[in-house]
Amino acid sequence: MTRRELLKEIACPDLVLRSPVNWTAVLFLAGLGGLHLAMCTQAFINGRWEAFLSLIFGVVFTLAAVACALIRSEVVVFKDDAQILLRTGLSRFHYQRAVPFEHVQSVRLTLLNQHNTHESRIELVCDGEVIECPPTVVPRQEALCLALLMEVRLVKVYGYDAPDVSDRLDKLTSA
Repeated sequence: MTRRELLKEIACPDLVLRSPVNWTAVLFLAGLGGLHLAMCTQAFINGRWEAFLSLIFGVVFTLAAVACALIRSEVVVFKDDAQILLRTGLSRFHYQRAVPFEHVQSVRLTLLNQHNTHESRIELVCDGEVIECPPTVVPRQEALCLALLMEVRLVKVYGYDAPDVSDRLDKLTSA
């Protein structure tokens, strides 16, 4: 019995990958909102009509910061249904679509730096699109798990400080 046949017989739970909060965008928008609200306060104290424009901008930027903090995207892999569910939104208010496993051609793992795993990316290469997975601290294991669950190829792309494969082949052939 091969490993893939054994994996088919084992009951695997669904894999859920959730994106973290984009704190850069949240803090930037909140800073812009706070700046406009501070300018609005000064303009109201001095009796200037520009205060209304700053009030509008401040409220819009503050609401955008709250939206960025609350909105999440997730990729859910259903092995039993043989499909991937892509969901973006806030709890009940979300947009979702399903991609069947037949449309997935491969799982692409990009490792730019060996020591910093936060620079890595996992992408699902589908027919006509590429789906980027949320960042992870264990990219190699997650990419392998996705490739095994969907029974597709795992493609690894290395960056500038990856180990040189030709040196390993030279050592193996010379021995």
